[in-house]
Order: sequence, then C-alpha cells, then structure tokens
Amino acid sequence: MGGISLTSKPAILDLVKKRIIILDGGMGSLLIDQGLPPGMPPEFWNISNPENVQACHKNYFDAGSDVVFTNTFGGSRLKLMAHKHGHSIEEYNKKAVELVKGICPEHGYIAGDIGPSGAFLPPVGTITVEEYFRNFLEQARYLSDAGVDFFVVETMVDVKEAEAAVKAIREISSLPILASMTYKKTKRGYFTIMGNSVSECVKILEEAGADIVGANCTLGSDEMVDLVPLLKKETNLPISVKPNAGQPQLVNGKTIYNTTPQDFTRDIMLMIEAGANLVGGCCGSNPEFIKEIAEKVKG
Repeated sequence: MGGISLTSKPAILDLVKKRIIILDGGMGSLLIDQGLPPGMPPEFWNISNPENVQACHKNYFDAGSDVVFTNTFGGSRLKLMAHKHGHSIEEYNKKAVELVKGICPEHGYIAGDIGPSGAFLPPVGTITVEEYFRNFLEQARYLSDAGVDFFVVETMVDVKEAEAAVKAIREISSLPILASMTYKKTKRGYFTIMGNSVSECVKILEEAGADIVGANCTLGSDEMVDLVPLLKKETNLPISVKPNAGQPQLVNGKTIYNTTPQDFTRDIMLMIEAGANLVGGCCGSNPEFIKEIAEKVKG
C-alpha cells in the first residue's frame, strides 16, 4: 500500500522546474459536507472517520492532484488544546500521513500541512515567538517521522507566526517547505490581517528557509490574479496559489461558495501566465475544481 521508495519520483523542487504542479483543493469544507460537526477538529476524523478522510484524499489524486495535504491543518498542540484534544497530537498527525500513504499513487506527493495555532502575539494575545516555535517544532517532528515528502505552512495571517513555523521545521528537517500567507485586498494593495505587506512576507519567509512561497484562502480566485505578479516581483522562488472558490455566503444556515469550477480554472490559468508554479484550491473548492484545472493544465 503506497510504500514507495523516494527514488521512484523526482524531488518536488526538481519537478516544479519542469512543469506546473497541481495541488489539492479544500479539505475542511469537504469534511463539513460529509457531516463533520461544528466545533470538532477535523483532525479527530483521522481516527474516528478515517475512511471519509482517506476518500477525500483519493478523490483529489484521482482528479489530477500531484500533491495532497495531510489533514493536519489544526494539528498543533495549541490548536488542539483549544478543542480539548491536546493529548492526541501525535496520534492525529501520524495517522493523517498514514491515511494519505495508503492511497498515494507512485507519482504522488504527501505534504505535511501546518496551519496557524489560533494564538496571537501581543497586543492581540499573550503568546511569545518562542512558544510558537515549540508548538510547530512538535507537530513538524511527528509529520517528519511519519514520512511526508515536504511541508506546507499555510493560511498564516501573521508573518512572525509563519516565520516561527518555517524555522521550527528547518530545525528538524531539510525537506522542502512551502510557506503561504493569507492576504486581504485593500485600496492600498494586498496585506495580511496583521498588516504585513507582500514584500515583507516574502523576504522574511525566504530568510527563514522557505523553498516555495505563496498565498491561499481569504481571496477568491478573481481577487488573487493580481497578487501573483506582486509575488513574482519579490522572489525567484516557485510561487504557490490556492484561492477560495469565491467569498462565502450563508444560505439557509449553510456556507455556500459561488464560483464555478470553470470560472475558477480560468482565473488559475491567468495566475499561471503571471508566474504561479503550484496551483490548487482552498475553501469551497473540491475535486471537480481540481479535475477542471488538471485537464486545462495537462491538456
């Protein structure tokens, strides 16, 4: 089952020099559609509903994803403790990797996914950079031990937290790191919620040791198109994009995303033209979106 030697596929950083890499789409929104209750950490389903989680991963590979992110976005101690699941961090992270390994095709890649801790530095919160570092170091160790191909640090709103995560991974691993911030589009341009500019984020993440930089979440695909040239201007590293399928709308108590796979793919193709090297989807996107992108990119 999926136990492929590393020599059978090129390293992700070699592959990205040769062609566009197709990432997966939304995970949390898919699990919610399958019945994940509000307030329950999606990582719990790695243990309680492993077949649901594994089916999502398999559907992405079948749709054309080269890379699948482990179901560990909220799998750090700080984040799991907030849900009273802190005792299960090792189990949730290792099981997440095992689930992807079980269905990963020979040419597929497993990205160990690390999202924000949910805690903030002063004046918003009370956490320290050192606590961020220790939090991510622990999760990175479990993902590394379980055998991921590379790491993803994503949906970060504070570049200091993203920097701590990248440095923590670098402390224990030489595997490639994709570091992705989440930006808002303002009248003055693109900034994180904490006010970090694109150039500031790229510079800090590069210096921390990131191998790929990018953006995901918050922005719909149409809003992310103009962000890519800004990233391209700031770096020679490969660029990753994973926009949302539009802005969420609440309809009859259910969150709906209105962008169609066709419109989303049209925007993704514009991002590729502008310099994006790794493309996928975030909230509201699903295997249909990835299938559409894969057909366009590979066609």
